Amino acid sequence: MEKELGKIEMQASRVYEQPPDAISLYSDMVQIIGTGQEVVIQFYETIPGTPGPGGQIQMVRTRLRATITVSKAHASNIGNLLLKQIQAQAPQAGAKIEGSQP
Repeated sequence: MEKELGKIEMQASRVYEQPPDAISLYSDMVQIIGTGQEVVIQFYETIPGTPGPGGQIQMVRTRLRATITVSKAHASNIGNLLLKQIQAQAPQAGAKIEGSQP
């Protein structure tokens, strides 16, 4: 006969830190790739080139700044949190956010 072990409840406090080598950046482009078991998120920044004779930018460089790999469950959690944040800041009540559930 198998003996069931009782569940042990545990509470832990969490402390958030940002060490000096933590990455903090602005990204204006993101690429998301599913690998089957994980989701890879790549953050890019756009760097404009030198303006041409007419003063217009003719070339931009897109530079990879960070790559983060997370589990599918964590990626789903991140997606839900992002949608909640955007919906909380929606300018009009009832505005539909692209990609959100009805």
